[in-house]
Amino acid sequence: MEYHPPPESLPSMNITSFLEDPTEREWKGPFTFIQGADTQFGMIDHYLLKKDEPNWDKEIALTRDVIQRINAMNPKPKFFVVCGDMLDAFPYTVSQNSREFPGALELREKQYQDFVQVFKELVSDVKLVCVCGNHDIGDTPTKETLQVYKRQFGQDYFSFWAGGVKFVVLNSQYIYVPDAIPEETERQMQFMDGIADPKAKFIVLFMHIPLFVEEPEEEDFYFNVPKERRLQLLEKFYTAGVRYIFCGHYHRNAGGRYKKLELVVTSAIGAPLGDNPSGYRIVNVGEDEISHNYVTIRDSTDFSNSNEDTSNSNES
Repeated sequence: MEYHPPPESLPSMNITSFLEDPTEREWKGPFTFIQGADTQFGMIDHYLLKKDEPNWDKEIALTRDVIQRINAMNPKPKFFVVCGDMLDAFPYTVSQNSREFPGALELREKQYQDFVQVFKELVSDVKLVCVCGNHDIGDTPTKETLQVYKRQFGQDYFSFWAGGVKFVVLNSQYIYVPDAIPEETERQMQFMDGIADPKAKFIVLFMHIPLFVEEPEEEDFYFNVPKERRLQLLEKFYTAGVRYIFCGHYHRNAGGRYKKLELVVTSAIGAPLGDNPSGYRIVNVGEDEISHNYVTIRDSTDFSNSNEDTSNSNES
């Protein structure tokens, strides 16, 4: 698969070294990376606080807080992956259902420009990896919304190597609604046929919508992949050697296991929908396993008081 480079507006997304440096395919010892999800600039005001004219100052502050913490880490993590829904506004020009609103694409462009400015603060030796979410391409993607995503964030599915580990980024909308752009669904399916690699220390997947939230056999609902496709893909990934999948979308912490494959659902950097305050996950890649802990950047899930302080943190 030909890799399309990210836009020049997000230089931190330039992962050329992970794609081309042969030494990145070699295991040289433990390292860390940061996983977050759902920065979703605009959701707190729009969805949680129900404001008529939402802004995204709260998400900017939360994302900036995470970036400052990453910049202060020593040693530095290899990369920071955001598992989808970087922005809240859908990439449509007009309202298409009750979850969207007129002028969404115009609003999205404003959110995108602020996202770009905030991520310019990420230190250059920590790369940014973005994963396509439903808000980034639409609940029902089209060829037009796909082009918006590629213009803003680059490739929507690809793989790269870092520290001897193979990382695979998938577009979960092609899994969730496979008939929306069938030719893209088929291309990604062909791409997934090549995931296996016996040289990899581990194979790790990133996607937005989790295959399941707590149990592989759970019933279908908005936040998981329909069971028929879910179970087929779990077995496909497991057979290919995948042992870790990191997701977002649920805006809560969750996860479970399929055989020896661990699926991790991480709550939002932006708007939480459950009991887990905004935060991110530190992932430690070790000799024998990958471990992780969730770091909160707020004490509460309540945003009704706009004068918030993100200086406290807790790990779990």
